[in-house]
Amino acid sequence: MTAKFARWLGQIDSFEKQLSQLAPVRHYGKLTRVTGLVLEATGLQMPLGANCLIKRQHQPASDEISCEVVGFNAHKMLLMPYQDLAGIVPGAQVYHPATADKQQNSSQQFPLGPALLIRHADGALFRLIC
Repeated sequence: MTAKFARWLGQIDSFEKQLSQLAPVRHYGKLTRVTGLVLEATGLQMPLGANCLIKRQHQPASDEISCEVVGFNAHKMLLMPYQDLAGIVPGAQVYHPATADKQQNSSQQFPLGPALLIRHADGALFRLIC
């Protein structure tokens, strides 16, 4: 009975290793409208202030654009991009960056404290410049 139990535990360990190697599931929405700098997306539900990424069709600089959720209109999210919109097309994929980072809260938080005195910061991307 012990050998059978050990074989069974070995199979469970093997399954766990295979599961840990799978790519994370990423839920996608799609870009439905662009009006000036405001983008509309459907298919995802994210809170105000959350960050999301939009996949570029033609990659001039990077393959995705970072955006912030700034409002809602019925079942649509209103997004404000941090970068230029070159390469964005109707129906582009919109997704939550937390699937890659395994974070639950995707809103960016700026680190505050004495270390910021006499420092310059990029407010859009929350990075220290010098």
